[in-house]
Amino acid sequence: MFQVLFHIPILKGYFPPDGIPIHGFGVMLFLTFISGVWFLGWLSQKTGSNLPREKVQDLVIILFVSGLAGARFTYMQQYHVPLSQFFRIWEGGIVLYGGIIAGIGAFLIYYFGVLRRFQVNLWRLADATAPAIALGIALGRVGCLLNGCCYGHVADEGCPAIGFPLMTAPARDVVVDKFGYQTPTGFTTARSAPDDLRSVIDRVETNSQAANAGLRHGDKIIEVNGFSNGGVLIVYGGEDALARAEQLGREREAQRIDSQPGEKNDARVKLVFDDVKKAIDVRNQLRTDISGKGRVFDTDVFTDLINNWPRGDQQLDMKVERQGQEAIIPAFTPRTLGLHPTQIYESISMLLLIGFLLAYYPLRRHDGQVFTLFLACYAVHRFLNEILRNDTPIEGFGMSLSQNISVLILIAALGMELGLRKWGTRRV
Repeated sequence: MFQVLFHIPILKGYFPPDGIPIHGFGVMLFLTFISGVWFLGWLSQKTGSNLPREKVQDLVIILFVSGLAGARFTYMQQYHVPLSQFFRIWEGGIVLYGGIIAGIGAFLIYYFGVLRRFQVNLWRLADATAPAIALGIALGRVGCLLNGCCYGHVADEGCPAIGFPLMTAPARDVVVDKFGYQTPTGFTTARSAPDDLRSVIDRVETNSQAANAGLRHGDKIIEVNGFSNGGVLIVYGGEDALARAEQLGREREAQRIDSQPGEKNDARVKLVFDDVKKAIDVRNQLRTDISGKGRVFDTDVFTDLINNWPRGDQQLDMKVERQGQEAIIPAFTPRTLGLHPTQIYESISMLLLIGFLLAYYPLRRHDGQVFTLFLACYAVHRFLNEILRNDTPIEGFGMSLSQNISVLILIAALGMELGLRKWGTRRV
């Protein structure tokens, strides 16, 4: 929804063009940490866990950092993300169960390594952490909503639904690329002519934001988001081919020259020209000069922008040529089809669970029961909520990874409950 909330207008050379981006997901992580310190401090006093006040923040930091690391690592393993992307956590890309499991492990290590010396009661502290974890999940899912990840299936008519900004939403990978439910922009394009790289509007989806903005069949895009819709050449090849591309780009005064290093087949140079005819001339020259040494692909600025959409941007505005006259298309935000708002469902469920756990606390039969109740309730919720999710692959037994883990967590919670009933400290 709002991947980037705002920009701090400094260091624009490192964060072009507007400065340091403040991501909605990162802001919610910060709020989760702050609220977790306060809530766990209050709960630890209420439960009589003997957790020293000065250790509350340490414990939250350990849970927070280990949870993020575990959630990120699990996501990277599941989706085969390179380790070099590990720290780009502000962009999303976490598996919550990985965070919960890693957090529990870190909690136990910290307890037996540090807290036990302060005579902190393990299971009373676990009871205190359960509502705090639920609060962290509730706030974290708001971050997922802002980021547009963890989305649900396309909702049936009459069901609650959210249309995410399509150009920047992770849901684009599914509703556009995987299933082809809709186009990336609300319309399709075609090449206007062999000697003109600029796109022409082909079909416009009925009732789409593009249609409401007045876009029509046959409109030729001459400007997009304030940029002239010129020609773009993308050149792949060896060093000689790429060097020749850069040389021609400088000689013919390309508006922008971008070099991307990589392996032999991945290294490329992108040349952007305001003048389409100049781009075509350079294309023809390159195809002659680097024949057998490289490849040249041509497109327009509009298509290149759509394929490499800036993170956080949402709106699309264009100037088109219509029947020989220029027409301005007002800014519009392409949106996905209505998707089940599974992020909101989880936030609401966790807030309800917090109330339930706090209300049940005086009724607990033994220390640790609130914690096992949290695990069981969350496992059931997550299993059911996963049925509505559309961004998680099937991993085994006809279920997603999180559903498989939910079953294991539920079994573990039931086993812990039985063990605590037999050997735990009973409440009068």
